[in-house]
Amino acid sequence: MSDPRLRSVVEEIRSQLANAESLPPGTRRSLEQLVRDLETLAGPAGLPAESSASLRDRTTDAIRRLEASHPVLSTTLGNVVDALAFFGL
Repeated sequence: MSDPRLRSVVEEIRSQLANAESLPPGTRRSLEQLVRDLETLAGPAGLPAESSASLRDRTTDAIRRLEASHPVLSTTLGNVVDALAFFGL
């Protein structure tokens, strides 16, 4: 699925992640993997449907973990979940 809106949100997450200095290392690694998976989804080949569902669940979990400590990043991740829902994923 190559969609410019999703790619734009992924770039915004990447930028916010680069500036989020207080993230614990484990959280940072899991978010970086999430961003890589989102980039794959946003690319021309996309991801299989079952991987997309897992990606949505992982993104939702990340939102819950970040709501209090990094609200802007959490909101951006929420935009990803909305975009995935828009595409039926």
